Amino acid sequence: MKTASADQASVRQRLDLARQRLHGIVGDAGFLDQGDALRPFHDPYEGTGAVDHQPSFAVLPDGVDQIRAILGIARELGVHVWTSSMGRNFGYGGAAPVVNGGIVLNLRRMNRIIDIDARQGVALIEPGVTFDQLYAELRRNDIPLMMSVPDLGWGSMTANALEHGYGYGVQGDHASALCGLEVVLADGEVLRTGQGAIPGSPLWSCHRRGFGPSIDDLFKQSNLGIVTKAGVQLIPRPESIVTGTIRCEREGDIIPLIEVLRGLMHQGVVQGIPMIVSSAGGDRPAAAGEGRFTAANLRHVLRPGRWNARIGLYGPAPLVDARRTILESALTAIPGAVLELRHYPGHAGPDEVEPRDLIAAGIPNRVLLDRLTDVFGETLGHIDFSPVLPFTGEAALRAEALVQEVLARHGLIGPFGLLLTGRSMVSASMILFDTADPARVAAARLAVGELIDAVGEWGAAPYRAHIALVDKVQSRFDYNAHAIGRTYARIKQAFDPAGILSPGNHGIWPERPSS
Repeated sequence: MKTASADQASVRQRLDLARQRLHGIVGDAGFLDQGDALRPFHDPYEGTGAVDHQPSFAVLPDGVDQIRAILGIARELGVHVWTSSMGRNFGYGGAAPVVNGGIVLNLRRMNRIIDIDARQGVALIEPGVTFDQLYAELRRNDIPLMMSVPDLGWGSMTANALEHGYGYGVQGDHASALCGLEVVLADGEVLRTGQGAIPGSPLWSCHRRGFGPSIDDLFKQSNLGIVTKAGVQLIPRPESIVTGTIRCEREGDIIPLIEVLRGLMHQGVVQGIPMIVSSAGGDRPAAAGEGRFTAANLRHVLRPGRWNARIGLYGPAPLVDARRTILESALTAIPGAVLELRHYPGHAGPDEVEPRDLIAAGIPNRVLLDRLTDVFGETLGHIDFSPVLPFTGEAALRAEALVQEVLARHGLIGPFGLLLTGRSMVSASMILFDTADPARVAAARLAVGELIDAVGEWGAAPYRAHIALVDKVQSRFDYNAHAIGRTYARIKQAFDPAGILSPGNHGIWPERPSS
């Protein structure tokens, strides 16, 4: 009978052989094995003494041929690879794998902007292209297109969209901006989705569907293939941008505020994805939290007002003016609401836009992280809790109360926000902690686990999760004895029977044999 130590020795031998052979494929420039060089492929906020989610080494291919060769060796040796693009999704674990001992296959060297079609408003990019990079290219060539950006612009555009990430501009639902994917499957097969399946088609990034089932969504939030090219649809650079905030001072104002914004969004008056931030976390007693991580310090980061909604209006100047008039009229339904707006021409650059308005203007930045680090120091860490909620003020109050109760019980702090997605909301909470204190790291993960369980009782779950919590989130989707999870497993078994691609990503594993 095989012993555990014999199994471990076999794994080490296979990894050692993989090191030698993969180094020969990617060369020194594409191979990172230890020390500080491997640090970016760990959870950046794991703290000291972490034993889970540890990579063995990282390979950085420069193209599809190298990816296919890497997967061939992984299949032959029975080692698994964990795919990341830039690996800067820090609140959910960065580039670290779910399963220990894997090889991180990182795509940051594949960073070509293959094409930008200004007339059709599309770009074709590789997964290593960041929001910063595409924005710089649009500015450098004065291409009159605008992109939606998330809070931090240093990450991969493709990966953010594949993870169902959000920005705040007109196309704030980044997954919906994808149009046409090139994918390498676990067996090395290369496919192109939609119109891209027609060789030389000029419509690959312009028309989302092909002929027959559309399979693009199989490669979003999954581990069924490695996306190596993606079409991204952009919007024309608007003539006018008006952005700013709606500030409300009373706790109960969230109910009419959401009612008003829902109507304005459905009518197309307010565009993109408004974000509402609560000040409740900063109003708790200054004793809440520990060390620098106190509610009093959090107050320095939060926006003024009990509720503060960031909004944006875009388009030709007359149309933006009309939208502004409708907005001002609608807000009279909320006594005491204060509307503060600022106007920018659509071509305004980073030096012409106030830092608080960069995101709404489609300009990548790191203002949020810089502000948090200034207040909480370089050992700042955060884990994000992002459940999907009904689009009502009552749901907002309920979620806020839950988050604040759980954080207070664990001695933690964090801002509470809401992303308004049109017919639902995402409650975006950053749970802050000191990464230098392993107890605080553990407390933050425990708190988020409790929050996942609590909203599960409401029939809700996060839309994204930290790598340590993906199985817990997947378990909430348990209609008909987890039929959706069993279906994912069957698809995984068909696409990747050896389970070498990102095992456990989003709680997806190969089908387990029935006993």
